[in-house]
Amino acid sequence: MRYPYADILSLPSVPRLLSAAVVGRMPVGMGALAFFLLVRDAGGSYATAGLAVGAATVAGCVGAPLLGRLVDRQGQPRIMFPAMLVQVTALLLLAITAPGEGALLFGLCALYGFAAPPLAAAMRATWASLIDDRRQIGRAFTLDATAQEVIWILGPLLSAVLAEGISPRVPLVVMAAFSATGVLWFATSAQSRTWRAEPVANRHLLGPLMAGPVRRVLLSILGLAFSWGVLELAIPAYAEQNDASPGALLSIWAVGSVIGGLGYAARTWGGTTQRMMGILLGLNLVSFLIIFLSQTPLQLGILLLLTGVVNAPLIATFYVLIEELAPAGTVTEAFTWISTTFLVGISGGVALAGVVADAASPRTAWWLAVGGGVFAVLTVVVRHGGLHANPLETAAAEDSR
Repeated sequence: MRYPYADILSLPSVPRLLSAAVVGRMPVGMGALAFFLLVRDAGGSYATAGLAVGAATVAGCVGAPLLGRLVDRQGQPRIMFPAMLVQVTALLLLAITAPGEGALLFGLCALYGFAAPPLAAAMRATWASLIDDRRQIGRAFTLDATAQEVIWILGPLLSAVLAEGISPRVPLVVMAAFSATGVLWFATSAQSRTWRAEPVANRHLLGPLMAGPVRRVLLSILGLAFSWGVLELAIPAYAEQNDASPGALLSIWAVGSVIGGLGYAARTWGGTTQRMMGILLGLNLVSFLIIFLSQTPLQLGILLLLTGVVNAPLIATFYVLIEELAPAGTVTEAFTWISTTFLVGISGGVALAGVVADAASPRTAWWLAVGGGVFAVLTVVVRHGGLHANPLETAAAEDSR
């Protein structure tokens, strides 16, 4: 059987751009655990660690759409280069000072998040110029989502190995190197230098948020992101209490996502993208309940491998919907709103999970993930009138009146 992504990967420049986007975004996969280990090594609590990660993600929520809008207007290299320099500076200052609490910790984490170069959004905005066949766009986004799982497989492992083997400061230096390398590799390519958003005469202040269907998809993402944020802290906290490797458990979860992405692209799925989104959100909720069956870290790792298979297909489904629904000339900003919504949900989930883990136990915090999954499913059912309806097209027609 032919590899499901061979035709897309054979296109000129795709391997370089995709690889550069993965390398440049490695700090995203390393960051949560790196900040967690830095704070804990300095004597900070779970709650402080969660708030530090939350500061970075909340700042990213503000910075990502602003940078995305600037990219749509000015091009990719002119925005990504200075953003990368600011992010690298913040990471190096964190590594040098290694604060365990206080304004310096939260301020540098916030600066790191705010200046994150919009590599993921730039890559997704570039796909349309790389692929002529619109029927291949969905598979390209699935490839993108699957490739990004490398970040979540290697990122936590790198943070854990470097922090435990050398120093909790070292992952931050490595994150800075990844950011600089990825942005330089991506933004110096001919495709990045020549890419331009579709021209628009009058831009709405809200950009892609002016479209009701876009807002409804983002609301679904919010509940999902909250759940994932909870597990990003609750799983390492559980591992720490049970003498297991936090990086290994998070990476196993990402391996499951890679398996799901490869399987998802290997066949053609019937029905609308909206229907598939509802089905995958439902399966994701079930996966949050399944992990409660584990009684040991080994059992948890096995269940995370199994339940992670829905992650990449679900993310790819969101990409396809947003690409279709974003108003003209706002595609990069629209993709940053996916990242921003994930960051909002993740930051809330991480922060609240830290509080619950301190007050009760990490395993108790897992129930917060279930709550986020319920919210995501109910958003589809209540706002969209059912999992099998095609409500986004209806909403788009209403918005155009």
